[in-house]
Amino acid sequence: MEIHPSTIPPASPTLVIDGSGSVVFAGVLGSDGNWLARSEQTGAPLESLFPAIEATLDAAQLTLADMRSFIYCEGPGSVLGLRLCAMAIETWSRLYPQSAHYYAYNSLQLTAALICVDTPDLDQALLISDWKKGTWNAVKIRNGQPSVAEVADDDSIANWTDSLYHLPQRKGWQQPPANATAVEYRADRLAEVFHLLRPTESVELYAAGVNVFQKWTAERHRAPTSS
Repeated sequence: MEIHPSTIPPASPTLVIDGSGSVVFAGVLGSDGNWLARSEQTGAPLESLFPAIEATLDAAQLTLADMRSFIYCEGPGSVLGLRLCAMAIETWSRLYPQSAHYYAYNSLQLTAALICVDTPDLDQALLISDWKKGTWNAVKIRNGQPSVAEVADDDSIANWTDSLYHLPQRKGWQQPPANATAVEYRADRLAEVFHLLRPTESVELYAAGVNVFQKWTAERHRAPTSS
């Protein structure tokens, strides 16, 4: 499946917020697509998000009232970081309705696209990040272009014979395959792959799959009986 990018660029100045990784990234993009300011804050998302925003706006000599659109990372990645960013954007949009224009990008697609930029002769590859035990978020690179994000299990990754990359995003539940090359997350290079942006009606986060819940029964677990 192909990526369907936006044909209308975000109105500037644009506030970019990314809480998918181990650091919170914030930046302001101008009309020429260059960074007016940007900041990264390490630590827990709840303590890092607003200092990152404040530092960025101060450096750009702008306020939230000056913003005309938001660019956000939809995930996958840190669930807490992504949700905090989403709540912040939704709140600011109500305070400053002129900025209520949203554009999303996927953290894996961003990283895969940058791999293609840095490795122009790359034809086929697979980029993965941790989701839950036995399963991974994944983006395939085919003919030098990233596809949409999907879910891959251990068996499909073990059978992958082309280049394999791993994006560390948070404290993982499992170790990546030994043959996977670790890559650095670079939200600050978003402007290089601006074609990935997708307009959204609201702040919509990436969902890897549908949760299935089992009904709990109040029965004591017993050892199996011999036949």
